[in-house]
Amino acid sequence: MIDCSDDKALTSLVREANEFSEHSRRSFLADIGVAAIGGTLASRFIGTAKADDIKVAQGGKKIRVGIPLTYGPFNQPWRRGCWQLVQTVLDMGCEPVCIRGEPTKESEQSAERSLLDRDIAVLCMGIYSLESETAYIADEAHKRGIKTVGFGVPVKDSPAVVEDTWGTAATLGYALQDSVQRQGSIVQTAENRGFYTPFDMEADMLDLMTKYETRMKMLPFMPGGVSTQDELSISRQNVLTLLQSHPPGSVKAIASWWWPDTMGACEALRQMGRTEVKVFNHYFSNQFLSAWADKAIDVVLSTDVPWRIVGRKTAELAIGLGRGEDIPNDVYHVPVTAIRQPQAAQALAEIQNEDKQAIALLRKYGG
Repeated sequence: MIDCSDDKALTSLVREANEFSEHSRRSFLADIGVAAIGGTLASRFIGTAKADDIKVAQGGKKIRVGIPLTYGPFNQPWRRGCWQLVQTVLDMGCEPVCIRGEPTKESEQSAERSLLDRDIAVLCMGIYSLESETAYIADEAHKRGIKTVGFGVPVKDSPAVVEDTWGTAATLGYALQDSVQRQGSIVQTAENRGFYTPFDMEADMLDLMTKYETRMKMLPFMPGGVSTQDELSISRQNVLTLLQSHPPGSVKAIASWWWPDTMGACEALRQMGRTEVKVFNHYFSNQFLSAWADKAIDVVLSTDVPWRIVGRKTAELAIGLGRGEDIPNDVYHVPVTAIRQPQAAQALAEIQNEDKQAIALLRKYGG
């Protein structure tokens, strides 16, 4: 696994690229083993805001930080982010104030509004609601002297830490296009449009990438439900319907931007005996990585978002703001993670350890 936040590793990659510049892009990606550069590598040279740029002072007054815990059983990545958000607040000598909710825009905004009345200095806002949808909450917070920070989404007049959405889409998209030799029909699936904006953005970018490949065709998007539903079953049925209307050889690959949809797609492919369709996944989970490590599912490549970094850096911003530091309203992004099947077992062990710690800590705060 290549961590693009590691400057030494990144320098090594750049030097390797220069030394082997006569190689094709496909050969270079094969050499490094992971298509994990995407937009993140470029950002090192154009000065965009990276999570590593966040530096706040250690020590200072104890403040209360409002944190909505709006994840569900499918949302293991968000839970890992919330774990580091809460843990970092504690590590910096401050007090987390949490309200448990559900993984919906309505529940998230309700929790944020309620936290405004809990004597907090800073409110962490995210991950489902867009800036335009929460501007009224940010305005009310600022009227009360409460600072705001975005956890996974931009927030009005506030700094934020987000995933590298476009870098993720490019990483997965190029790997997919390489695998099908830039020809044939492909299809995308994720949670329902409008539910989680990064999925919509990633799907839109792969649409755009495919538009410029004259031998490729993008089939209609397959919605996979929302996090309060059995998304695995929904996706399995959708892919079964797709396969029944598309004979073998007519669909080259499935890009799934959410792991339950990937699991459902793999079940449908196995049920229909369709081994020719290549599957690409976004987001790790215990279930997904366990099945992938055991080769119970056939997935070419998976990307992921290091939510532990999102959580830690969001907390650092919150503490800095609450202690009166002058922090610009920049949107910072984290690196893209991408692995293939041989790294699945290691990744599984890592997130199992993280999930164990997350559950133990967040249980104390209603999570």
